[in-house]
Amino acid sequence: MTESIFSNPSVLWMIAGVVLLLLELVAPGLIILFFGIGSLITAFTLLFIDISFSWQLALFLATSGISILLLRKSLHKKFFNQSSNVKDELEDEFIGKMATAQTQFVHNQGKVEFKGCAWNAVSESNIKEGDIVQIVKKDSITLTVKSIK
Repeated sequence: MTESIFSNPSVLWMIAGVVLLLLELVAPGLIILFFGIGSLITAFTLLFIDISFSWQLALFLATSGISILLLRKSLHKKFFNQSSNVKDELEDEFIGKMATAQTQFVHNQGKVEFKGCAWNAVSESNIKEGDIVQIVKKDSITLTVKSIK
């Protein structure tokens, strides 16, 4: 009687690993990926060592957990955080550009118009409504400006 390829636990762990890795592509979040890694490590271990199902499960959970602890933070930073180059490009869109004061600045705070949008702004200069100002810094939704008189 011939034995089915699917009766080999190593093949089942390999299939599970590939399915989990593909699921990470559909539902990204960098969690499923590590269970796929754990499954693949378990599959490769079973090629060389015959262990019981309870030890297979323990190996799968341990390698998945260890890979989460060791790799998730660095991978998340690499793929999901804004790089400094992108941040610099965004700041270049504002820094040094001219805007128009929409209001007189009271207690060093007011509003400016830049590219058709109103922005909260702060300045150490006395700025009146209609003055042309230069943007020197962008902090979230607040621009720091200076008078160009």
